[in-house]
Amino acid sequence: MDSPKYTGLEFLTALKNGEVSPSPMAHTIPMQLVEVSEGKATYKVTPKQEHRNIQGGVHGGFCATALDTATGSAAHTLLEHGVGYGTIDLNVKMIRPMQVDTSYYAKAELINAGRNIISTEGKIVDENGKVYAFATATLMIIRK
Repeated sequence: MDSPKYTGLEFLTALKNGEVSPSPMAHTIPMQLVEVSEGKATYKVTPKQEHRNIQGGVHGGFCATALDTATGSAAHTLLEHGVGYGTIDLNVKMIRPMQVDTSYYAKAELINAGRNIISTEGKIVDENGKVYAFATATLMIIRK
């Protein structure tokens, strides 16, 4: 971010409201932040034809990327201006196949926030709440 000094939650709120541009990854893996609050984040994600694997299904990397973004964003909401984070570990389980051109929600929330480590969990669900993948993430707080 160039201009105003944002906390993590302020930045993600501005992203949700269209006041800041999404990351380039949000174009590669179509995702749009639709809800954000302290310790929580939800992205609308929609796999496309280019996200299919060699067998024709949605590639697991799509799920992993969407869940990394959501779990990282849940952690990001807790950070003050000038503080960042990095994913240490992301453990993803895909339990049913996703469909191309169908929208899902990558939802994440805080498990625990320590002085240096934040733990979050997330899941990809359809509009009825059926789970397609879930993850836990461990993130390191990076003070500059």
